[in-house]
Amino acid sequence: MRKARLIFLISALFLILFLASADNQMLIPLLPALSSDFGVAVEEVAWLFSLYAISASVFNLLLGPLTDRWGRVLFLKLGLIGFSVLAFATYRVTTYGDLLWLRAGTGIASGLLSTCTAGLVGDFFPYQRRGRIMGIVLSSYFVALILGLPLGTWIAEGWHWRTVFFCSGMLAAALALVSLGLPRQPDLKQSEGVQFKIYLDFLRERDTRSALVVSFVVAGGTLAFLVFLSNYLHQSFGLSPFEISWIFLTAGIAAFLGSLVSGWVSDRWSKRRVFLVFNSLFALALLGIQQFSWGAALMLVFFFISLCVSFRQTALHTLQTELVTEQRRGAYLALRNSASQLGIAVFVLVAGSLNRQLGFGGVTALVALSAVGTSLLFFKTIREPG
Repeated sequence: MRKARLIFLISALFLILFLASADNQMLIPLLPALSSDFGVAVEEVAWLFSLYAISASVFNLLLGPLTDRWGRVLFLKLGLIGFSVLAFATYRVTTYGDLLWLRAGTGIASGLLSTCTAGLVGDFFPYQRRGRIMGIVLSSYFVALILGLPLGTWIAEGWHWRTVFFCSGMLAAALALVSLGLPRQPDLKQSEGVQFKIYLDFLRERDTRSALVVSFVVAGGTLAFLVFLSNYLHQSFGLSPFEISWIFLTAGIAAFLGSLVSGWVSDRWSKRRVFLVFNSLFALALLGIQQFSWGAALMLVFFFISLCVSFRQTALHTLQTELVTEQRRGAYLALRNSASQLGIAVFVLVAGSLNRQLGFGGVTALVALSAVGTSLLFFKTIREPG
C-alpha cells in the first residue's frame, strides 16, 4: 500500500473511532440541560447511558457475523450513515421517550463502528506490525476522553445542547463520504450463510474464551476506577471540579502518548509480554495510590497509571484480532465488545457498593486484585498468535 493511501486509511479509522468514542462522553455535561428541557430527573436522564450500552452490546452480537459475511467496509459505511441520521433526528427530538430510543439506536451504530474499525486494522495490516497501527487508531479513544467533555460543554454553552448532536451528525456525514475512498477489504473465503452458533465456538475454545474474560475485567475495572476517582479526590484533598479536570486532562495526554508508543513496543517485544507487564504494573500502582498525598508525586502516579492502561489496551486489542481467522474476526470482536460493556455494568455496580462500605480503598483493591487475576489467566491460557 502506498504511503499516501496508508495515511488516508489510518486517518479515516482514527476519526471514525473518535466519533464513536466521543459520542457518549459529550453527553455527560449535557445531563442538567436535558433534565431541565424534558422535565425529567437527572437520575432518569442517566438511563440514556445504560440503554446506549445495552443496545450496543446486544445488537452487535447480531451484526458481528454479518460483517464477516458481507465485509466490514460495507457495514462501516452503513454505520456512519445510520449514525448521521440518528444524530440529526436527536437534534430535532421533542420528547424524552423519543430521545431514549434515538440514543439506543446510536449505541448500535457506535458499537458497529468500533467493531468494524478494530476489525479493519486486523484485515489490512499483518500481525507483525499491527500493534503500531492499532496504537495510533486506539489513541483516538483518549483524544475523545480529553476533548469530549470540554467540547460538549463549550458547544452547549455557546449555542444549545441540540447543537452537539447537529455537529456530530455533520461529522458522521462527512466521514461517510470519506469512507467511499477506503480501499477494498481483502477478499475472504466466506462460508455460505451466517452462522450465529459461532459464538458457542468462541466460548468453547480456551484462548478466545479467556480473552473475553480479560476484556470483561479490563474494561469494567478501568471505568470503575475512573468513576469513583473524582469523588475520592474531592473528599480526600478538597479539590474543585476544575482542579480535578486537570488531572483527567493530564491522564488523557499520558494515555494518548502511550498509545502512540505502545504499538511499536508490542510489535518488537510481543503483545503478550506487554500486556502481562503493564497490567501487573497497573495493579501495583493502584494498590499504592492512597499512600500519596496531593502533589506532584500523586500526579506522576496518575500519569503512570494512564500509561499502563494505554499499553495494555493496545497490546490486548491487537492480540485479539489475531486469535481467530479473518472469516470470524467481526463476530469475535462484536462478542468482545459485548463482554466489555457487560464488564463495565457489573464492575461499576460492585465498586459502588464497595465505595459506600469501604471507601475508595475498596474500589482500588477490587480493580487491582482483578487485574492480578487477569494476568494469571492470561499467562496460563493465552498464547502469542503465530
